[in-house]
Amino acid sequence: MYLSLPDFRKRVEFSLCQPYASNDDVMSFCDRALSVGVGVVCVNPVNIPLTVKLLEGTGIEVSGNVGFPFGSHSSEVKVLETSRAVEAGATQIDMVINVGALRSKKDDVVLEDIQGVVEAAQGRIVKTIIETWVLTDEEKERACRIAEKAGACLVKTSTGVRTQYLIEINANPRGATVEDVGLMRRVLTPRMKIKASGGIYTLELALELIRRGADQLGLSQGERIIREFKKTYGDGVELFVERQGAESL
Repeated sequence: MYLSLPDFRKRVEFSLCQPYASNDDVMSFCDRALSVGVGVVCVNPVNIPLTVKLLEGTGIEVSGNVGFPFGSHSSEVKVLETSRAVEAGATQIDMVINVGALRSKKDDVVLEDIQGVVEAAQGRIVKTIIETWVLTDEEKERACRIAEKAGACLVKTSTGVRTQYLIEINANPRGATVEDVGLMRRVLTPRMKIKASGGIYTLELALELIRRGADQLGLSQGERIIREFKKTYGDGVELFVERQGAESL
């Protein structure tokens, strides 16, 4: 696969998820996204209206967080958040699944949680954040299968949010890993996309994640990595991409 510089830019997603983000922060964030030419920006629900207004007509998708960052909101609240995000102009939804229910093997609860958001999104892209850094491989596989069965369009590795609660269960959280992306690509059918997010700080890792099957990248240092791509590869680079996937659920 030939990965051009414009294609690489469009695969990059910027996020502004800080709870203290002001209007000035949102405006600066949108200016950054425009200057780099990323494909998607993701913001907290209260900042969707301003973000949509600032990016109107630019071609940059606006995604709203739902159930962020823990996924422990009730399904009714997630559905309401999704409906409000759609009303505010969001074109995509990033939802955190009910991780506790997944780990408790309550797959029906996880399924219904995602289905509610998918329905409320009214055809918009729904990304399910499964929080790989607190899951076993078996749990990651189940999470992927449930997300696809529920009608989501994309599975995302993690929120990228490091908290004291995360450290309690994983003393060395690594965020997105090539192993996890490879596992997800094997489990998901080819129609499903993957977003790698969390701890992607080098161009080498970003490209390896794409090679292993990631379609989108959440990059907190996206400007620097895109500049490095251009400096190193110019207009593009040829990648051998592993695109294997499950044939059916």
